[in-house]
Amino acid sequence: MSRRKILLITIAAILGSSMVMLGESVTNLALPAIGHYFHVPFSSLQWVVDGYNLSLSALILFGGGLGDMLGLRRVYLWSTAAFLCISLLCVFAWSSLALIILRALLGVAGALLTPVSLAVLNAQLPENLRSRAIGQWTAWTTIVLALGPLVGGYFIQVFSWQSIFLVNIPLGLVAFGLGYLSLDKKLTPDKNISIDWAGVGLGFVSLLGITYGLIEGPTLGWNTATLGALVIGVFAFISFVLWEKRATYPLIDLALFRNKNFSATNAATFMLYAAFAGFGFVFAIYLQTLGGYTSTMTGAALIPASLLLALFSGRIGTLSATWGPRLFMSAGPVMCAAGMLFLLPLQPHASYLFDVLPGIILFGIGLTLTVAPLTATALNSAPEEKSGIASAVNNGVASVGPLIAIALLGLFGSGNIYPFAVVLCAALAILSGVTSFVFIRNATHN
Repeated sequence: MSRRKILLITIAAILGSSMVMLGESVTNLALPAIGHYFHVPFSSLQWVVDGYNLSLSALILFGGGLGDMLGLRRVYLWSTAAFLCISLLCVFAWSSLALIILRALLGVAGALLTPVSLAVLNAQLPENLRSRAIGQWTAWTTIVLALGPLVGGYFIQVFSWQSIFLVNIPLGLVAFGLGYLSLDKKLTPDKNISIDWAGVGLGFVSLLGITYGLIEGPTLGWNTATLGALVIGVFAFISFVLWEKRATYPLIDLALFRNKNFSATNAATFMLYAAFAGFGFVFAIYLQTLGGYTSTMTGAALIPASLLLALFSGRIGTLSATWGPRLFMSAGPVMCAAGMLFLLPLQPHASYLFDVLPGIILFGIGLTLTVAPLTATALNSAPEEKSGIASAVNNGVASVGPLIAIALLGLFGSGNIYPFAVVLCAALAILSGVTSFVFIRNATHN
C-alpha cells in the first residue's frame, strides 16, 4: 500500500471523528445566544445538547454493527453525507423544537460515523501501521477539539449562532471526498453479522425515558408524565440487561464485565465523562451570561486544558504502561475536581489570569493524567479478539455519562444551576478516582 493512500485513509478517519466531536463541543458556546434568540427556558437548552447526546449514545453500538453488516466504506460515506446535510439544515432552524429535532438527527449520523471512522484504520491499514495511525488519529482529533471552540466562538461573535453549524462543512466535504477516493470498496459487508434490534430499541427507550424525566421533571413539577417516563426508562434498562443476557447476537457482550478492571474502568468512565460534560456545559454559559466574556473569549478559556492533553497524553500513556494505570486513574480525576472547585466561587467579570486560569490548568492536568490510561485499560481488560466491542462499549459509556449529567443540571431550579453543577461534577470526578483506586489493578487481566 502506497504512503499516499495510507495518509488519505488516516486523514479521512481523523476528519470523520472530528466532525462528531465538534458537534458536541462547539454547541455549548452558542447556548446563551440560542436561548436569547428563541426566548426559551434552560430546559430547552438542555435538549439542544442532550438531543444530540441521546441519539449518539443510544445508537453508537448499533453504528458499529451496521458498518460491519453493510460495509465500512458505504456507512462512512452515507453518515458523512447525512452529517453535512443535517448541519446545513440546523443553520435554518426556524424554532427551538426544530433545532432540537435536527440536533437529534445529527446525533444519529454521528453514531454511525464515529465507530466506522476508527474501524477503517483497523480494517484497511497493514497491521504494522495501525498503532501509528491510531496515535496520529488521537493526536489530531485532540488538536481539532482544542481549536474548535475558539473558531466556533469567533464565528458566533462575528456572525451568529447559526454559523457554528457551518464549521463542520469544509471538514465534511474533504472527509467525504477522501473517503470516496481512498476507502477500499472491498470492505464488503459481513453476511454473518446480525443487528440486535430489540437491544437497540430497549436501549433507546431507556435513555429517552430517563433523560425526559430528569430534564422536564423540575419544569413540569414532577407530574405524571415525567415520573412515568422515569419509570419506563428504568424498566427498559432492566429489560435491556436481561435481554442482552439471552440474545443470540447481543448488542453488548455482558461477559466482558466479569473482568473487574473492565467493569471498574467503565464505571470510572461514566462518572468522569459525565463530570467533564456537565462542567463544560454550565461553564460556557456562566462565562458568557454572568462573567462578561464574549463567545470567542469563552472558546479560548479552555484551550490550556486541551493543549496539556494534546502535548502530554502520549507521554502519560507510556508512563501508565510502565507503572500501571491505577495511580493515574486515581489522581487524575481528583485533580479535575480540584480545578472545578477552584472555579466554584467565580464572580461576574472575574480576572482570567488569576480567577479562571489556575482552575483550568488544574482541570487540564487531571484530564491529561486520566484519559490515555483510562482508554488503554478499557481495551487491555478485554481479550484481544474482543477489543473492538470493548472499545465500542467504552465509547458508549463515555456518551451516556454526558447525557445523564446534563439532564440533571436543572434539578434544583435555574437559580442554582452553576453551583449545583460544579459540586455535582466535582463529586462525580472524585468518585471516579475513588472507584479506580479501590478496584483497578495494574495487572492487565484479573
